[in-house]
Amino acid sequence: MSASSILQAAWVPDDDPERDWEIAADLAVAWVRQQCTEQGASGVLVLNAFGVEQQIPSLRRFAAQYAVTTPRASRDRVGRGIGPVLAYVPDEKTLDFAAGLARGSALAVVEGAHRFPLEGWARQLGAIDLTRPDEQPEQLGSELAAAIDRLDFYKNNGFGDQFGKQQAQRILQDLRSAGLLERDVVLGALAAKGASDRAVRNLGKLIDALDRR
Repeated sequence: MSASSILQAAWVPDDDPERDWEIAADLAVAWVRQQCTEQGASGVLVLNAFGVEQQIPSLRRFAAQYAVTTPRASRDRVGRGIGPVLAYVPDEKTLDFAAGLARGSALAVVEGAHRFPLEGWARQLGAIDLTRPDEQPEQLGSELAAAIDRLDFYKNNGFGDQFGKQQAQRILQDLRSAGLLERDVVLGALAAKGASDRAVRNLGKLIDALDRR
């Protein structure tokens, strides 16, 4: 998923221990339903695994009306002409899958920081914070954004080859020297640029190795 392939993005950050998961889901469901109405399209609920939707009323109602799928299920479950997508507490793989489904439409994500932090994803896409919808979305700084662009350029092999690793290590070292190496932000921003879950995980390993030095 590139920033230009999603028409609109929104998220519910996992930043308040007092916020109930039902409330977080309600916010995302309401936004995606609105997008479905405005686009005249059907929505899709993307989960890490089937069954989670039955635990939250708003997700259960959404699932009864629209398609529900997971990365392990066939894409045929959601048919053609996919509209707005809601990804509930996705990990890297589920977020990548949901973003692919949402191309040319809208994507809302309920963050589960224990699975995959989304601050960088949201900042890269300028996603609306549904807990603060009237506030201007936070953007990446120019130096960090330029570094993310460079990492995106070398991600084709998922940072699995020696050349890709070396280039990524050089960029990460520059970010650390500049005091800009925030692991979660970098990984989330790269995911928003369309990096595969494999690339995101491999880059995370490179950051962890750098931090151990």
